[in-house]
Amino acid sequence: MNAIGRVLSLLVIINLLFACSNDKVEVKTNAENSKSDTQVKEDKNKNDKIEGTYNTKNEVGKTNNVLTEDEVLKAIKTQLKTDLSKILPSQLPLNRGKHLTATTKSTANYYEVVFMESDRPIAINNKALKNKQQATVIARLKVKKYASLAKSSEQIAYEDFSNLGGQKVDLGYGISGYQDAGAGSAFISWNEGRWALTARARTTESKQGVKLAKEATKFLETNTLPIPKPNGLVHLDVEHSGNRISWQKEKIVYLIDQVKDPMDALKIATSFEN
Repeated sequence: MNAIGRVLSLLVIINLLFACSNDKVEVKTNAENSKSDTQVKEDKNKNDKIEGTYNTKNEVGKTNNVLTEDEVLKAIKTQLKTDLSKILPSQLPLNRGKHLTATTKSTANYYEVVFMESDRPIAINNKALKNKQQATVIARLKVKKYASLAKSSEQIAYEDFSNLGGQKVDLGYGISGYQDAGAGSAFISWNEGRWALTARARTTESKQGVKLAKEATKFLETNTLPIPKPNGLVHLDVEHSGNRISWQKEKIVYLIDQVKDPMDALKIATSFEN
C-alpha cells in the first residue's frame, strides 16, 4: 500500500472511532434526560399531593389522591402566608368516613383556618367549600398577634373564680367550682393552673352544667391544655353553642371556636403542642 492509501485508511478509521464516540455520548445524554424528566414528574406529583390540589383547583378532588389527616394539616400550613409560627392541632373530630379539608386566610400577623369535613375529598380553599351541602364546619382556629401584652390579655379576660364567690361545688380531683346564675343561664366556673374554665347551661338545666364541668375536669386529668403565657380561657356550653377556647403566647392569642360539642373543643385544644 502506497503512502496515500495508508493516509486514507487512517482517516477512515478515525472517522469511524469518532462516530462511535458520538453515539455513546448521545445514548448517555438521552438516558440522563429521561432520568431527569422522570424525577421532575415524581417531584411534581409529590408537590401536587401535599398541596392538596388533588387533580383540579376548582372541582371536587378524585378519590385516587385521598390525603391522610396528617397530610391535609401539612398542606394547610403551605397555604398560610404569615410571619407567625404556623401552629395547628394534630387531631380533629372527624366523623367516620369523612375527609378533612379547610379554608384559610392569612396576613403577616394573623391567620385563620376553618376546618371542614366532607363526604368526598375536596381541595383546600376549593370553591366547593362555600356550599354547605358539600362540606360541614367542624372547628375554626384564629391566631392573631397584638401590639402589646396588655392588648392580648384583654382578649382572654382571665379571672380567679375563688375570689368571686358563688356556691361551691366539688368537681373531683381536689378541684372546686363556683356556681352562679343570671339572665336565664347557670354557670359553674373553676381554675386549673393558669386556665379559667366555665361551663354554661340554662337555669332549668343547671345539673347538666355541673355534669359537663365534672366531665371536663376528669378529661383534663389525663389530657393537657397548651401552657398559656400567661393565661387561657375555656367556655363550654351544654347546648352546643358558643364553645370557645383561647390562650396567650404573650402577644399572640389562639382561639378555637365554631365547635358544636364542648368535649370536642377540649380534645382539639389538648392536641396542640405545648
